[in-house]
Amino acid sequence: MDNPTQTTDRTRQFGEDSIGSLMSRYSMPAIVAMLASTMFNLINMVFVGRTIGALGIAAIAVCGPITMINGAISAFISNGCAAAVAISLGRGERDQAQTMLGSSMVFNISVALLNMAVGYTFMEPLLTFFGASTAIMAYAKEYLAVNLIGLVLSAYTTMNPMLRTEGFPKKAMLTQFIMTGLNIILTPMFLYVFHMGIGGAALGTLLSQLATAVYIHLFLVNKERMVRLEWSFCRLRFRAIRWVMELGLPTFLMQITQTMLSVIMNRSLGQYGGDMAISAWGVTNTVNSVVAQPVFGLNQAVQPIIGYNIGAKLYRRVKQTLLYSLAIATIFSVAGWLVILLFPGPILSVFNPDPELIEIGKRMLVIFRMFIFLSGFQQAGAVYFQYIGKPGTSIFLTLSRQVIILVPAVMILPTFFGFDGILYSGPISDGLSALLTAYYILREIKNLNTLIDQTVI
Repeated sequence: MDNPTQTTDRTRQFGEDSIGSLMSRYSMPAIVAMLASTMFNLINMVFVGRTIGALGIAAIAVCGPITMINGAISAFISNGCAAAVAISLGRGERDQAQTMLGSSMVFNISVALLNMAVGYTFMEPLLTFFGASTAIMAYAKEYLAVNLIGLVLSAYTTMNPMLRTEGFPKKAMLTQFIMTGLNIILTPMFLYVFHMGIGGAALGTLLSQLATAVYIHLFLVNKERMVRLEWSFCRLRFRAIRWVMELGLPTFLMQITQTMLSVIMNRSLGQYGGDMAISAWGVTNTVNSVVAQPVFGLNQAVQPIIGYNIGAKLYRRVKQTLLYSLAIATIFSVAGWLVILLFPGPILSVFNPDPELIEIGKRMLVIFRMFIFLSGFQQAGAVYFQYIGKPGTSIFLTLSRQVIILVPAVMILPTFFGFDGILYSGPISDGLSALLTAYYILREIKNLNTLIDQTVI
C-alpha cells in the first residue's frame, strides 16, 4: 500500500521549486531533444534528396503517413502514460504509477507488432492510397520495407516523456542525441560509401532507433527509478489502459490528423501540381517540423509540472505554468515564422537545388504558413487541457486546426482556386483555430482564479 506522502526529491520539485526555474531546467533539454528528433527525420530527406533526387524525397513523403500512424499511436500511449504517472505521483500513488507504465508498454508493443504485419501485407495498396505514383513506387517500397521493422522499436523510443516525468530532462535529451547522432553517421555512410540507395537511408534510421530503444529500456528497468518497468506490472489492465488512452488521446489525434492531412495533401498536390509539388510539400513539411519543435519541446517540458500540481491541487502554480507556456510558445512561433518569411530560398536549397522545387516550395512556405506565428499559442493551449485531465476540450481544440477547419478547406478551395486554394487553406485554419483556443483559455483562467480563491479560503 502506498504511503500518500511517499515521493522523491526529484518529483517533489514539481510542487516546490519556482515555476520559472522548473520551466528553464525542463524546457531547454526538451527543446534541444525535439530539435534533435527533427534533425533525425531531416537527415534522410537531405541526403536522399542530394543522392537520389526529387523522386527520393517524394518517396519518403508518401511513406511518411504509414510510419506516422504508428508513431501517433505510440506517442498516444506514451504521452498518456507519462501524464497518468505524473498525476499519480502528485497524489502519492506509486503503485498506480507503476501499473500505468507496465500496462502501457505491453499495449504499445502489441499495437506496433500488429501495425508492422499490416504494413508488410498491404504495402503496395497503402503506398498507392497515400499518393505514390508509378515513378515513386519502387523507391517507396524499398524505403518502407526496412522502415517497418522500426515500428516495434518506436514502442520504446516514444517512451522518452517518462524520463522527464521521473525528473531526468537531460537523460531524455540524450536519447534524442543518440538517435540523431548515429543517424548522421550511418545514413551518409550507407548512401555514399556502400551505395545502398534509399534502403540504406532507412537502415541507418533503423539502427539508430535500436540503440535508443536499448538505452530507454535500461533506464526504465533500473531498480533505482521510483517508477520502473517490472514484470509483475506488465499486464494489460483495462482501467489503466483506459485512463492512459483518455489522457493520451489529444496527442494521438494531433498526430493522426497530421497523417490524414499528409494523405489529403499528397493526393491534392498530385492532382493539381504533380510529383514535384509532392516533393516540395515533403520538404516544406520537414522545414515546418523544425520550426515547430521548440513549441513541442516546451509542451513536453510542462507536462510533468502541470500534471503533478493538478494532482496536488496547487492551482496557483498550474495557472502560472499555463501563462508562462503560452507566452514562450508564442515567442518561439513568431521567431520561426520570421525565419521562414525571410529565408525561404536558402532553406529549400539545402534539400535539393532543383529550381522548380524551390519555386513551388517558396510559395508553400510563404502562403500556407502565413499565420504560423499563431500556432505556438494554439498548440500550447490545446495540450494544456490534456495535461489537466480534460481530454475532451483538448481534442476539440486539436481537431479544430487540423481537421474541422483545414481538411474541408484543402478539399473545397482547390475546386475554385486550383493550386492556390490548397495554399490559402493554411492561414485560414491557423487563424480561426487560434481564436477558438483563446476563448477556451480565457474561460480556464477564470476557473483557475475561482479554485485559487477557494483554496485560500
